[in-house]
Amino acid sequence: MGLEAGPPRFEAPNRMRAPALPRGARPDGTESGLLVLTRAVLRVVVRITARGGVDLQGLENLPARGPLLICSNHLSNFDPLVYAATIPRVVHALTKEELFRNPLAGAFFSRCNCILVRRGEPDRLAIRGALAVLRGGGALIVFPEGHRSVDGRMRAFELGAGYLAVRSEAQVLPCAIWGTERVLPKGELLPRRGPIAVRLGDTFQTVGKDPAAATAAIRERVAALLPAGYRPSADCD
Repeated sequence: MGLEAGPPRFEAPNRMRAPALPRGARPDGTESGLLVLTRAVLRVVVRITARGGVDLQGLENLPARGPLLICSNHLSNFDPLVYAATIPRVVHALTKEELFRNPLAGAFFSRCNCILVRRGEPDRLAIRGALAVLRGGGALIVFPEGHRSVDGRMRAFELGAGYLAVRSEAQVLPCAIWGTERVLPKGELLPRRGPIAVRLGDTFQTVGKDPAAATAAIRERVAALLPAGYRPSADCD
């Protein structure tokens, strides 16, 4: 996104038992009052920080309903805040485990539709939650690079994005963001004012059942939305 164990214990099947989902997954498509308030605050913060608002293009490409996998490049911890403030849909986000380690922060993120994911390992619970959201007709945003870019150029994508696209058969919305790497550079806690741009591309559905091919298709479309200086270089693959 062990411990050794003996044979699995047999349990009689229970047709009423729903599969366990991670904290933060709300497949019913609802949002908590806390999330409504948080998004309202973020709209003000982002508008002030981005000097009058985000330069947003392609919002007409955002489906109003239906399963949607939103895939974006990743430059700053400010990226998800910008998307939360600008996308007019209830959106879930795969969120790194480190942000849940403080109990208060963990409770906050869980109520804001953030699904805990353990990076560097196949996190089956997080995948189950992500698929539940998409199969329920919800929207999910992921940053397939897995980490913020260190030089601004988009890096290789991990296979998780393609896997989710193939398994869920959701529409994919490629997105690009830039400017946030200067607004909130790595290591900084408080944002500074500066221009921010977001581009939403055309939605599409991946073809076939190969996660690697699906991931490559998503990456190509995200890269095409970026200015030349942010696109992958030859050594990024």
